[in-house]
Amino acid sequence: MANIEHFVVLMLENRSFDHIFGLRQGVNGIKDSQGNPVLVNVDDGGREVPIQGGAPFSIPTKHGRGPFHNVVDVNEQLFGDKEAQGQAKGSGFVSSYREALGQDTRGDFTDQDVDVVMKVFSPTDLPAINALADHFVLCEQWFCEVPGPTHPNRLYVHAGTSEGFAHNVFKRPFDSLTIYELVERAGKTWAVYDFDLNEVKNFTRLANKMENFRRFKPRFAQDIEKGELPNYSFIVPRFNSTHYAPQNDQHAPADVRWGEQLIADVYDALRAHDETWGKCALIVTYDEHGGFPDHEIPPGASNPDDIDSPRPDDNGGNHHPPEFKFDRLGLRVPALIVSPWVERGMVCKDKLQHTSILKTVREAFGIEKSLSKREEEATSFSHLFIETTVRTDAPQKLPRPKMTQLAPATHHANPGNHMPDDLQTEMLDGLLQATRLSHPEDEDTPVETPPTQAEVSALAHQRWARHEKWVKS
Repeated sequence: MANIEHFVVLMLENRSFDHIFGLRQGVNGIKDSQGNPVLVNVDDGGREVPIQGGAPFSIPTKHGRGPFHNVVDVNEQLFGDKEAQGQAKGSGFVSSYREALGQDTRGDFTDQDVDVVMKVFSPTDLPAINALADHFVLCEQWFCEVPGPTHPNRLYVHAGTSEGFAHNVFKRPFDSLTIYELVERAGKTWAVYDFDLNEVKNFTRLANKMENFRRFKPRFAQDIEKGELPNYSFIVPRFNSTHYAPQNDQHAPADVRWGEQLIADVYDALRAHDETWGKCALIVTYDEHGGFPDHEIPPGASNPDDIDSPRPDDNGGNHHPPEFKFDRLGLRVPALIVSPWVERGMVCKDKLQHTSILKTVREAFGIEKSLSKREEEATSFSHLFIETTVRTDAPQKLPRPKMTQLAPATHHANPGNHMPDDLQTEMLDGLLQATRLSHPEDEDTPVETPPTQAEVSALAHQRWARHEKWVKS
């Protein structure tokens, strides 16, 4: 791994391994050796719903926010019971989604709508990410860190712990030591690239490092072209749609094809610069499964810092704090290791997880200090960089899915005019918290969440621009 000088991590949102790669040949996917589905849920009235192909690119707006995926919901999905009683068999994905549809549509849905949760993509549906699997390493036993939602899983990939929080707590500032400080102490450079919202800005130790927080467009490609790509880069996708650029995080119910475009943008930019490409490792993964099924039952794990949920000071905010001991991982998620130093088309069967990224980066940069017990015990993937000379057979560009034309900016169907969902609202609250010192007027006039995603995106840019100017003044 001595040839790797640049790590780039792209973490997308809310898709399980089976949901993305379940129909791919040569992997532990949704069919057994006889071609039968490996996972079947039983719906109301005894109706059997197998995991199968035919996933739609997006979930219709009228069907709500997509599958639930808080800890209690994942308990139901795995155990068939919100209290996680008995043996986990993956029996509750359909019942959990039926509950979600019931809340979001007030009961106006069909059995066919419920069945959507058990449907997965084919390789031809998602050409960019499957091209990466064709040419590089696909990890088929990569698990997220928490069987729950976005924020705790993203905290783990930055700090090796969520400090005992098993639900989204974006408004809370975190004083955790992160991989960014360890990289910096080792004499290396780092940056976080984003589009609108960014959970890393709520780490207090990083709050004033303005130069390290960069807009993905245009800075990522520019930094590569100038030979100035940092040693460690983390890319946060676009969480809110504008009128001309839909969200590309792949969080349901959004169209996953925009995330495919982002994957291709990142790869193409790296591949276009031979010097950087020859020293680079790109990791593409997902924060958690998002309520979509995966037939593998997650393994046990160590509590990173012996803090259980709920913490004594956890009032839950907008959530009821779940009881969880952080003693098991979340579900499998897609993960790829992309580099001219890894074997072409390899399927890695080692048990890996998000903190494997931290472990591998520490090994590459000679950093001895681990961030947590969980990270210390994680398996590194440094052994995957086995090529003795840089490969020259990698594609110059990735294939991209055909996109549908956006509705006009003034039309209600344009995604920029959609209401922000709970995650987008909570992440905006986190940005408001991170920039509160530069906006003292908030104490007298609290900021209200704008009614559309495009307005949330615009507000996020305005807040950060003013905050950056204030910090530098």
